[in-house]
Amino acid sequence: MDILPRICRGEVCFAIGMSEPNSGSDLFAAKTKATKTDGGWLINGTKIWTSSAHIADYMIAIFRTSPSTKENRRHGLTQFLVRHENAGHQGQSDRPDHRQFEFNEVVFTDALMPDDHVLGEIDGAWKQATSRARL
Repeated sequence: MDILPRICRGEVCFAIGMSEPNSGSDLFAAKTKATKTDGGWLINGTKIWTSSAHIADYMIAIFRTSPSTKENRRHGLTQFLVRHENAGHQGQSDRPDHRQFEFNEVVFTDALMPDDHVLGEIDGAWKQATSRARL
């Protein structure tokens, strides 16, 4: 109720947090962990190649909430809505003047995400991402 109208008015900017160090583009190798705690989830780990994270108001990110299984590497991933102030940001520029950040590294250290920032089902991010929306 709060965010969608602001998106429509162009008042918020989003980044996408998927890639991680040492996993390249293999999303199923995600190690950034979300651990259930009182009042939400504690996030620990790093997202890389996160374009515009330094100016984004929010990030849509996938974190590991349960271990994957040998039979199903897709299991255990959950989508979260991350407010900018919940994450540490470290920009890395590929320009000598360092004014334009092309890539960002976002580091989470005991970042608390409230329960209402979980998008969809716990451990169901892959199913959500690959299913067709029904109107």
